[in-house]
Amino acid sequence: MRHFSRSHGRHCYLRSFKSECPRCGADILYWECTHGSKVFFEYPPYGKLIKHICKRRRQKNIKKRHKNIVKTPKGLLENPNVFCPACGKAFNNKESLRDHVKELEKCDYYHKIFFSTLQFNDQEDIDLNPPEMNHKNNNKNKYDKPVFGKINFKNKNDYY
Repeated sequence: MRHFSRSHGRHCYLRSFKSECPRCGADILYWECTHGSKVFFEYPPYGKLIKHICKRRRQKNIKKRHKNIVKTPKGLLENPNVFCPACGKAFNNKESLRDHVKELEKCDYYHKIFFSTLQFNDQEDIDLNPPEMNHKNNNKNKYDKPVFGKINFKNKNDYY
């Protein structure tokens, strides 16, 4: 609801009385009109009424009333997602990652090449450290996937 200064005048006076500022305790004049405006005025020695601006700062009171509460997000740190190293897809648990690997190892070319170079432990967990390549000319252990946004250099000996 907007109140325009032209709509207020002597005709819209409802009530006014002497009061005290609840923050700083100064003597003020409480003024209310028929439009619903409520204003605190200071008593000037002469001239027009001056709107009361409390001398006590509000920032100190706000800091005391409201403390900053910092919470750690639920589930973010306790259960980290498991990512597929070939495509980067996130999974909630290792079982769904194993199913994803078994399914795409048969049909997807990049998954097939990537997981042929990795070792599987006894528990069938994926070991993300590829084995050391002892033979440079061994093309079976090579994983050649260009990375987006990077310049990929190949040695002359790396060509088929």
